[in-house]
Amino acid sequence: MKIIKIEHLQFIFTIIIALCIISPPLANLFEVILFFGLFFCGAAHENLMRYIKTLDFKIHAGFIFILLLGFMYPLVDTQTYYANILNWRKFLLLPIGIILFYDGHIQKQKALKIIFFLILSLTIINLLYKSHGLFFFNNEVIRYEIGTTSSEGMFVSAALAIGLSSMISKSNGFGKLKIFEIASVIFLVIYIVFFTTGRSGYLAMLVILIFMALKYIKVSNIHKYHKSWLMIAAVAFLAVILLMSSKTSSDRISQAIVELHQSDKNANENVVTSIGQRVIFWKNTIEMIPKYFLLGAGTGAFKAAYTEQVADKTGLVAAITQDPHNQYLKILIEQGILGLVLFLFMIVRTLVGTNPENENYLLGSAVIFIWVLTSCFNAHFSTFMEGTFIWGWMGLMNRFTSNK
Repeated sequence: MKIIKIEHLQFIFTIIIALCIISPPLANLFEVILFFGLFFCGAAHENLMRYIKTLDFKIHAGFIFILLLGFMYPLVDTQTYYANILNWRKFLLLPIGIILFYDGHIQKQKALKIIFFLILSLTIINLLYKSHGLFFFNNEVIRYEIGTTSSEGMFVSAALAIGLSSMISKSNGFGKLKIFEIASVIFLVIYIVFFTTGRSGYLAMLVILIFMALKYIKVSNIHKYHKSWLMIAAVAFLAVILLMSSKTSSDRISQAIVELHQSDKNANENVVTSIGQRVIFWKNTIEMIPKYFLLGAGTGAFKAAYTEQVADKTGLVAAITQDPHNQYLKILIEQGILGLVLFLFMIVRTLVGTNPENENYLLGSAVIFIWVLTSCFNAHFSTFMEGTFIWGWMGLMNRFTSNK
């Protein structure tokens, strides 16, 4: 059926990526509209037939199959299983994005502009909120933030990547508003460094700046390797200096280093810290690997498996969690080695399987890479806001899109 144009579904898809960071209910509503709309779009059906013939389809289908098989394991209860399957529906944004933006460079550019301007606007509003500039907001009743405290800087870094990529690009980018682009980029950097407290955001900004330095080197046709590496090192050094010049970011980074160094001591003294808890979760989860390496414990069974693991322990080491704060460990324990291999294969193909000549190749890879790195410390891919954004982003910046 050809009732709905693919451009309409592309817009809805973009809105889902943009809205998930501030309003899960609205993002859910647009998800429902998107899923139903796919049945009535002839162009989407044609792209679906092309997608089915690709290796990516086989990988995605295999991962979904492993998730669905998770009910067969003894530790999985029905309620937890269905809740986790419903939560994993955000993964479908990856194949849907491929179908909608298959070889659609112009549509991709429009989507990037929407995401950039929305995050930029939200950042300005959030700055006013934090500085009590929104006098009509009751700060004690209304809590306004971009994503979560830990992911706020990452979402802003995604907008930073889009802005920098547009500035560096040989094409018009956002048009002739270069002064606006420069001012926006400076504002986003200042916001991350001086107003966000999530350490993941600091790492994300550093990664984005390095990737965009690589794009500048590529666009400028700088062929001397020593000059290229010197530029990258200079960008990284300046970013670190900037982070350490802010009391907010330097205190948060120092706190992480201290907590990591004292993790064993704090555990013995039952002192709870953010990094210390993560270290405990990682150690206990690593001990679980031999038992669940091959087949896994089943979809949604991590908490039950972890509870068995710490049953004979005491103190903080015995604290139960449903999230090891490491996406890769969580998938390995629940879906086994095959599930983890498919998951990693999907990520690798989005990072290195794209056309390197595409002007948005480094932009797409940069944003994906920041979530890949920070997922060593969080389960970003399986949470709602972060997972919806990154799976949607991977679909939007799919490897089949060219500059046509």
